[in-house]
Amino acid sequence: MYLNKAQIFNIALNTIGVSVPIEKANSEDNRFVLLNNYYELARDYVLKDFDWNFASTFKTLSLSDIEINSALPYEYRYCYTYPNNCISAKNVFSKGSYILEKFYIHSLENYQKVILTNADNAILRYTRRITKENYFSPEFSMALAFYLASLTANAIVGSVQKGEAAFQKYRLLLKRAEMLNAQEGADYIYRDDTYINSRG
Repeated sequence: MYLNKAQIFNIALNTIGVSVPIEKANSEDNRFVLLNNYYELARDYVLKDFDWNFASTFKTLSLSDIEINSALPYEYRYCYTYPNNCISAKNVFSKGSYILEKFYIHSLENYQKVILTNADNAILRYTRRITKENYFSPEFSMALAFYLASLTANAIVGSVQKGEAAFQKYRLLLKRAEMLNAQEGADYIYRDDTYINSRG
């Protein structure tokens, strides 16, 4: 089950004490217009603010056509193109290696973002931009609703305090999401052959 945009907006409204719901994406509803104005900015902010499992992905990077030269203040051997859908770069490592490499995000004179690193055939783990609500995890949808509530509380109900309370709910939910994230995957393998050996 997932929450659509109207449902996320209604949770945001409920969080700041508004009980009358938004029935659907209605551009004539002033509350919808206000929440929608913040929506994409808030979505990307919440994606970047936490290492969400559902938005984590890997990509083999492409070398940029920009050459590393003495004009760059960082001593890296490779310059890679920054993925268009990248919200937050997390780790870089060479293909076939599990050793994490140092990297630096750099903006060129033409405003193109690149990744500088010493990793050969670099693979990037990153948070990607997810735009369809049916791919959001439940905790992400709730966090997005709380964050939207914090941004719009003063404009909708004239209360800075309710906005601050919504932001506190947002921060608390991120702590809960950290525990839920930890329940998925494993960063080690435990092998116990005691039972197998006892069976001969």
